[in-house]
Amino acid sequence: MKKSQIILAASAALLIGMTSCKTTQATDQQQKSQTETTQKVNRNYQPLALDRLNGEWIIDQALGKPVVGDGIVNIIFDINSQQVLGNNGCNTFNGTLTLGEDCAISFTNCITTLKACQPKVTERNVMQAIGATTHYNTVKNDNNEIAIQLLDESGNVVANLSRQMLQELGGYWEIIEVNGKKVKLEEMPTIVLDIESGKLTGNSGCNIMNGNIKYESSKNNHSITFDNIASTRRMCAPDAMEVEDAVLDALNKVNSFRITSNKNVQLYSTSSEKISLLLQRK
Repeated sequence: MKKSQIILAASAALLIGMTSCKTTQATDQQQKSQTETTQKVNRNYQPLALDRLNGEWIIDQALGKPVVGDGIVNIIFDINSQQVLGNNGCNTFNGTLTLGEDCAISFTNCITTLKACQPKVTERNVMQAIGATTHYNTVKNDNNEIAIQLLDESGNVVANLSRQMLQELGGYWEIIEVNGKKVKLEEMPTIVLDIESGKLTGNSGCNIMNGNIKYESSKNNHSITFDNIASTRRMCAPDAMEVEDAVLDALNKVNSFRITSNKNVQLYSTSSEKISLLLQRK
């Protein structure tokens, strides 16, 4: 072999060796960096039983800021179908739900409707938080309320979710709004929710009413419906009769509830995300 060919072959071998070494070194550094990152993240997260994780959650904060929406801002985990859906404050969204070990959770292939939103609505923060989520952590789990945090790969909190248990709905309430309109009657409509017996009673604005309460926590964590609602048939002033018709119609459409920060209760339908009835504790 000619001397020049020997030198060229040796140079090529040296170049390949250097390239291979650099690649190995880069891979080693990358693995080391990933290991260090994993070691820094405390993944001692507290899980929830699947029947408690399943269902609807209210999104209270996203990316460290309170959420603002035209209606209920929520996310629903449908564990059986491995789907996630909800409302980001303006548009509805849905995608794939994936659960794993150590509280791993992620949402992929999410699509949303494209309705124009008001400037105050924080839908962008909500969707960014959902896209960044890799895990969750339970921060409260009792008979009255459950709260979890959605976390990113580095362990940062990207969203706070909560839901209330049915027991807090029990008692005597005044109906102060129907379908977004304030009730202005001398004798305000009222509703009494007896959770233990599954019964509701009250005054719908004119007549006495009663019915049944249905709640299925495994289906929807905020789920509540009313059926077999009946009322007396006394005639009243036109404004009272108008309110009564609206109250009875709204009760028949309700399938979810939310207890707000000021302890009022919003009764609404998840299909429309519109608040049907606003209740205030008497």
